[in-house]
Amino acid sequence: MVVTPEEVIASKWHLLKDGTFEIDGGFLVYGVQKYYGKKLTAHLKPLYVESGDERILIDTGIGDPPERYSSTYKVRKDEDLMGSLKGIGLSPEDITMVINTHLHFDHTGYNTSFTNARFLSQVDEIRYSAQPDRFQKGAYLKDNIKDIDFLALDGECEVAPGVTVIPTPGHTPGHQSVIVELEQEVLIYTGDVSPLRINLEKDLIVGVLHDPVAAQRSLSILCALSDWFPEKLKRYIFSHDME
Repeated sequence: MVVTPEEVIASKWHLLKDGTFEIDGGFLVYGVQKYYGKKLTAHLKPLYVESGDERILIDTGIGDPPERYSSTYKVRKDEDLMGSLKGIGLSPEDITMVINTHLHFDHTGYNTSFTNARFLSQVDEIRYSAQPDRFQKGAYLKDNIKDIDFLALDGECEVAPGVTVIPTPGHTPGHQSVIVELEQEVLIYTGDVSPLRINLEKDLIVGVLHDPVAAQRSLSILCALSDWFPEKLKRYIFSHDME
């Protein structure tokens, strides 16, 4: 059988929006004094990808969190994910797959809105989200994930033609990043391994950590991905930076 390019690569992508929130810079960049105590505006940018018959959403933003979260983090919505999807002609019912890089509240906010989708997470993340350590407990909102029947992944996996998840633990035990291969370029959706561009460019791990050694290794893995597809343009998408 002859395999056409459309069968091995993704065909279309859109970077979406779900507003912003404020966070101390020390939570995003570890060990750099100037970031500690400085409020940064963190952008929320789910990624939409089409691959074959799959309409895929990578992360679902912050959604409409409880007031204690929205006031603490000063959540602002110039445009939310639902409006962003509508802007490209899609409704929540059109999404067939949701890949959560991890299950923190700012990456799972609209999970329950995608009733026709399969949900993919690493098995270690699913287990940890059920009983997180006290220092991470506040980052998981049970209402975002309690009724989701996750497909538990165990390691690297191609989940659709040209769409591959790779384990990148450290920020959380089961964090994963996503590689999307298109005809002319490769997208690398970092998740919170590298929430800002400076994390990758300066080799600085994120400040919210389950395992700092694993986080450093995961950052090195993301850096090395630029060599995987030497003939194609690589585009990193940082989870909370302004693109």
